[in-house]
Amino acid sequence: MNPKRVPTQLPKGARIYLPDEAARKRHVEARLLDIFTRWGYSEIVTPTFEFFDVLALGTDVGMQENMFTFVDRETGRMLVLRADITPQIARIVATRMREEAKPIRLAYVTNVFRYDEPQLSHYREFFQAGVELIGIDKPEAEVEIVAMTVEGLRALGIQRFQIDLGHPDFIRGLLDQVPAEAARPLRQALARKDVSALEQLVDEAAPPADVGEALLALPTLVGREDVLERAGVLAKNARSQKALANLAEVYRLLGVYELGSDVLLDLGEVCGFDYYSGLYFEAYVEGFGASVAAGGRYDHMLARFGYDCPAVGFAFDVARALSVMESQGVEVPLAGPDFFIIDFTPDKTAALSLARRLREAGASVARDVVSRGLDESLAYARGQRARRALVAGSPRTAAGQVLALDLREGGERTLAVRDVLEDPGRFFAELAQSRRRGAGHA
Repeated sequence: MNPKRVPTQLPKGARIYLPDEAARKRHVEARLLDIFTRWGYSEIVTPTFEFFDVLALGTDVGMQENMFTFVDRETGRMLVLRADITPQIARIVATRMREEAKPIRLAYVTNVFRYDEPQLSHYREFFQAGVELIGIDKPEAEVEIVAMTVEGLRALGIQRFQIDLGHPDFIRGLLDQVPAEAARPLRQALARKDVSALEQLVDEAAPPADVGEALLALPTLVGREDVLERAGVLAKNARSQKALANLAEVYRLLGVYELGSDVLLDLGEVCGFDYYSGLYFEAYVEGFGASVAAGGRYDHMLARFGYDCPAVGFAFDVARALSVMESQGVEVPLAGPDFFIIDFTPDKTAALSLARRLREAGASVARDVVSRGLDESLAYARGQRARRALVAGSPRTAAGQVLALDLREGGERTLAVRDVLEDPGRFFAELAQSRRRGAGHA
């Protein structure tokens, strides 16, 4: 009789991170969180699920349609898996942190869930690392998050990247001057980069001549600071001019940070149009078809929860960052145990004592509990990327001794188990260094 087949298929959009993949993922998250911390941000952890009607206050209809929902058995109310962490943080600040001194700097590493069609290195559950800077309405806030994004890309070893910087209010100022029914089709044509459709729609809308000229020029307003000059000539309305002034100051300050060469201005970009109230940016990498990070200003978000307060933020897509790193050959160090202990003695006292003592000293220790030959055990240890092997009960050592093998550099020595238990840092320099660091912080 054939054994019953065990179902193994994952739901569409789900992903498993095997151990090495998980280690690389943690590396990315740890590097980014370290940068956020060094910029003065504090980590916040939000619930994975909430009541739908509460979270819906901070999300648009399009986002709500892509949420995973289920029913709370206790109350009968609709629950939802978070699809975006920013509305959660906005509500928390509005209700729990309103009286705290500004600015408030919050960081997170988390997962979110969206019922989208899986995209390039992007699933229905995906992981983000990002920040929210709340309480500053000056361009310095936008510059801070753009600079952190660049620093994050560099810390991950990612090369050939570019920050595309835009401002939805520049386009909004132009669309304010066309018939309401024409605004949405014009935005859609801009999103598709469809120049012929844009020309036809502008012709049908028949806006004032200067507005029509500006709308038709939007796909070409891409480049460096000269774009600001060209756009200033084209846009005559106050809303667009204010957006340009904000962009010009941000661009100037980025030059002070020596980041001007990493930034490309794109005034015809409409991604994030509904979400962001001001400056918006995306980080792209050469040869990769999706943004690795994105962010901008969303001053309206906290007001939805009864607290009118400015805010900016951004987030890295961790899986996309990993894909780029892999394609660019960025090496991520994958650690194994510091020690792998093999004990051929009957009572295993040496193995148990050494493992406990070395862990107390701050080392990671794995034991070989499978009965096999020394060569097979050492092959296994190397496969686990162990740094050293300690062998008790070897024919090459006497009772009470252990054979210490350096699996990376080569070489071996015989040590007394008693001496290692008394002071492991005497024989293993990394443990002595760890002990000194700990004493320095005491």
